[in-house]
Amino acid sequence: MADTPSDALWRIAAFAVVMLLSGRDQWWIVFIMYSIYRLTCVELFSRIRQTAYRDLTGLLLLFRVKLDFNSRLKANRPLHEIFLEQVRKNPDKLACIEVETGRQITYSELNNLTNKYANYFHKIGYEKGDVVSLFMENCIDFFAIWLGLSKIGVISSFINSNLKLEPLAYSIAVSNCRCIITTPTHFSSKDVLHCLSESTVKIFYPDRHHGVWMIRDTAKKFGTKSLSEEIKEIDDVEPVCHDVHFQDVLCYIYTSGTTGNPKPAVIKHFRYYFMAMGAGRSFGVKENDVVYITMPMYHSAAGIMGIGSLIVFGTSVVIRRKFSASNFWKDCVKYRCTASQYIGEICRYLLAQKPCDEEKLHRVRLMWGNGLRAEIWRDFVSRFGIQRIGELYGSTEGNSNIVNIDNHVGSCGFFPIYPFISSLYPVRLIKVDQETDELVRDANKDLLLKFEGYVNKGDTQKKIYHDVFAYGDQVFSSGDILYWDKLGYLYFRDRRGDTFRWKGENVSTTEVERILQPVMCVVDATVYGVKTFLDEIAKRLRENLASYAIPVFIRLCKEVDRTGTFKLKKIDLQRQGFDLVLCNGDPVYYWNSHIKGYSLLDAQMQKDIETGAYNRI
Repeated sequence: MADTPSDALWRIAAFAVVMLLSGRDQWWIVFIMYSIYRLTCVELFSRIRQTAYRDLTGLLLLFRVKLDFNSRLKANRPLHEIFLEQVRKNPDKLACIEVETGRQITYSELNNLTNKYANYFHKIGYEKGDVVSLFMENCIDFFAIWLGLSKIGVISSFINSNLKLEPLAYSIAVSNCRCIITTPTHFSSKDVLHCLSESTVKIFYPDRHHGVWMIRDTAKKFGTKSLSEEIKEIDDVEPVCHDVHFQDVLCYIYTSGTTGNPKPAVIKHFRYYFMAMGAGRSFGVKENDVVYITMPMYHSAAGIMGIGSLIVFGTSVVIRRKFSASNFWKDCVKYRCTASQYIGEICRYLLAQKPCDEEKLHRVRLMWGNGLRAEIWRDFVSRFGIQRIGELYGSTEGNSNIVNIDNHVGSCGFFPIYPFISSLYPVRLIKVDQETDELVRDANKDLLLKFEGYVNKGDTQKKIYHDVFAYGDQVFSSGDILYWDKLGYLYFRDRRGDTFRWKGENVSTTEVERILQPVMCVVDATVYGVKTFLDEIAKRLRENLASYAIPVFIRLCKEVDRTGTFKLKKIDLQRQGFDLVLCNGDPVYYWNSHIKGYSLLDAQMQKDIETGAYNRI
């Protein structure tokens, strides 16, 4: 059993007295050896021995990242100029490949395309500070457009391509964009009429060859134009713009929050670079890597850390429009991919696939992302032979991240266990009461980070705690629950508050509630996330919500308890989940994928869902 530090010191002191009283020669040598022995028995020493290499590696990584980042801050060169360094270095190197179309483009060709977009929008009067919304699936043009717009200081707003009607209209309105670049398949006539009925926002479509089809007549009255036709005669020379800097706003990336609406988080050039560079250095991304991107590029994972590897490190990227479990390893073999990204759901989908030859023939050595739980971590690594898993944690709107640099199973990062080092660490864990959102100052749980904020200042203030470590300070709350063990490893536990993770997306419970409230027979609506999720309202939900946001379970209650301030109590409901016994006779319905509607949950179906026998929800 390990000693406590105080026990060890008492034993050393007692031994020193004995040695002095014995009067032996060279007693001090024996005393030093005994002292070393006793100190090695201390629990802290045991922890230090287990974490020393990790912490020294982390310190070196932190030093390298800060040195790199500070040099970029001093140079004050925007992101597109950093990209130009890669173009000059490897003009003929393959930059991007589209899986579905087979389209390939070199660094030089990609830069020329970005210049065409930049010069075209500059020609028609777009200038620094204007906003353009991108409502598209993964493709080369998604990247080329926003990078080109950045050259003239125009801000790109990355809109979730799964959004419909009200959430989509809000996302467009809150960005204050001048135009939308989208596809007819994404922007249906119903969406256009709902979102732009009183708007002067113009719509641009890329051309058919780039994965888009015809222009619908219903959209023409909104000023629809084909970008491919518009940029044909535009020069591909570098645009002349001297007023774009490293600390300017680059884009908006939307996050789900407790207010229920998608909120555009501000991403500046330096923030984008820091995230891409920091993740790449942490996990060993190299110039000769071929990165396979299947996650949506409107999110920070693929849009920043995936595509960013091309800008920062000079990698090649293979872009698939949407994730396909059956084609994942086939694509990796075909395009000789060496790195890819994941979320926990992707790992589970891949493990659920039948074994294939390609899962052993691929060259993927690195996969990085978030959400790979400890329960399947070892199985995933063992089956697919992945040398390195780069689990990380961070928020799109924050400016600090934690990373797992030593493949420790289940961990998303660590805090050094030495007080003199941890005091320099840029993040802290603080416990927050789930019911009241007030700080609990006697323990550590809820992760707090400093952050850049949202476009809407009111949304920003809702995520800030005041007077946390000292009077007058301000700290950003991520709203996530993490666990911290004795060795300093951090483990993601769950989301707190009014959002939950489902199918790789943050689902806002209040957004779903807002859709349900107008249904006349619904008096109250409260939505709460459970680990595994009525026919009258199924149609409304399908039309207004992305597929991943449709409630998997609906419980009909006679009444719902409220707080003293009339807020619906979700915590008790969340604990009860869809357990028919705990629901006290309330009818519970589950989403039936066969009928695209809700069916009554019985005891057998509950058991099938809990055991995984039924998983089509």
